[in-house]
Amino acid sequence: MMKLPLPLRAALFLATLATLPGCGGAGTSSAPTAAATTPAAQAQALEDTLMAHHDRAMAQTEKLFELKAQLTAAKAPAATAPVVAKMQAAEQGMMNWMHHYQAPDSTAPASQRLTYLKEQQQQLAGVERRLRGALDSAQATLHQLPAVGVAPAPAATPSPTK
Repeated sequence: MMKLPLPLRAALFLATLATLPGCGGAGTSSAPTAAATTPAAQAQALEDTLMAHHDRAMAQTEKLFELKAQLTAAKAPAATAPVVAKMQAAEQGMMNWMHHYQAPDSTAPASQRLTYLKEQQQQLAGVERRLRGALDSAQATLHQLPAVGVAPAPAATPSPTK
């Protein structure tokens, strides 16, 4: 497997997102309506909520790319390798969920759609937890590393006294 540079991988990832159904968040509502009383309305409300979670996870994934670039720039592979691996696993989890998610057929029975959407909501919640954990680890690691490109301050030397 050929290893692509981080900016190219990020660009390919974002290009992939543009081709997936449900990405981009256009026309999705972030909260179910109070009138969601019929099973069909409940299924639609749950799907809207799921897409709002997807959009939030996508924002976390974008932040993941930024932090991964910062960790790579830190040039401290021993300190950052486990965190980068955790980030890659979280990113892969998001990609897997997106590639396997299929919006339920609107002609399927509402109970079947609800069951599928609830399962997807649980899976996506797990993805979000992994993303949040990877982001927290990355931020903590970055705070522990010396600033990139900043030379350490010279040790103070006592000034001669007269």
